[in-house]
Amino acid sequence: MIDYDPYSHEVMQNPWPAYARLRAEAPAYYLEKYDCWFLSRFDDIWEATTKPDIFTVEQGVTPAQVLLKEEPPPTSFMTLDMPRQKIYRGLINDVYKRGRVGRMEPHVRETVRDLLRPLAEQGRFDVCRDLAMPLATRIIGELIGISAEDADALHTDIALLLAREEGQVGTSPEGGAAVERLMGRVAGIVMAKMEEAKSGAEGGDDHLSVWVRSRPEGEPMSVEELCGNVFGMMVTGTEVTPLAVANTIYYLAKHPEQRARVQADLSLVPHVFAESLRYDQPTNLLGRRVRQDTVVQGEQLREGQGVMFLWASANRDELEFDRADAFDIDRRPRRTLSFGHGIHKCLGEHLGVLEGCVLLEEILRAAPDFEVLEEGVKRTYGEFLHGFDHVPIEFTPGALG
Repeated sequence: MIDYDPYSHEVMQNPWPAYARLRAEAPAYYLEKYDCWFLSRFDDIWEATTKPDIFTVEQGVTPAQVLLKEEPPPTSFMTLDMPRQKIYRGLINDVYKRGRVGRMEPHVRETVRDLLRPLAEQGRFDVCRDLAMPLATRIIGELIGISAEDADALHTDIALLLAREEGQVGTSPEGGAAVERLMGRVAGIVMAKMEEAKSGAEGGDDHLSVWVRSRPEGEPMSVEELCGNVFGMMVTGTEVTPLAVANTIYYLAKHPEQRARVQADLSLVPHVFAESLRYDQPTNLLGRRVRQDTVVQGEQLREGQGVMFLWASANRDELEFDRADAFDIDRRPRRTLSFGHGIHKCLGEHLGVLEGCVLLEEILRAAPDFEVLEEGVKRTYGEFLHGFDHVPIEFTPGALG
């Protein structure tokens, strides 16, 4: 009998054994306590993401919302079904297309180098905390249209919201207070931008200015909707890429032959980053609600029940990937679920890849002899995000060229 619970200490600490058993023995697994199904195989999740008529996001997608029935945050384009999802996502969709993101590369690289310069002179820093997180927070803040100070403050509260301790199920009192503080700050930012628009200020092409000016369904977006969009973009834009970059550095250190090849040929960095995302996917799971009865793996999923997509499990599915549990930079899969699939595929995919690759290239140039300080390595502990959020490295210090 499989004893799986996403909130158990064993799973939050190391989900891979449980995922292997789920894929082999119960690919559609039901937990009565949550009235929810858990899909663990690649094909099942890939197929489910293409059926928005059967699986809805409008009652929330996070574990807290789907499993614990916590109230969803204010509506954003991330929690809308078609056709409204297309309308609202379309307001900023062009910014994240591959070509537009590619033109951001000089700015992203300059920002990385500005952050890295003092760290390179020290000869020691934490890949996630000191470099990747500040970079991601700064870039998404600029795109949204908020100050660096506000972006840093919002990210601090997001970290408190997501923090977990052993035995904790759902948001802690400290996390709840952080959400209130965060949403209060976001509301202040939003209302200030709305006042600027009322005064006749033209506004820029940042997301918040675009949202305030827009009339997606004939009416201005509400304060709550604007706050929901800012909140959603800050969470997704500040957490995933830093974990993926730290993971990549950690796994390169664990595979010296592959590391040597990458160090000698930085054109391999995109493949390394893609393999790291597949091998240890930061977004562990997200969910939906069943909107009409359906069958998966011979199991009857009923209207109103929850369903969680175990992304990280799917990306290690032996039926999809040869030697799925091996970290292999020569892997060139025809598809992955690293950024999801279907109409809710990650909007920021190309930005995340750009940030990740630039960060890795600059780290490998500045610290070619880096060593991971194992005593300081730490993984996230929680049900939602997985990966290494502390990866300190040491290397020969020097001025950035």
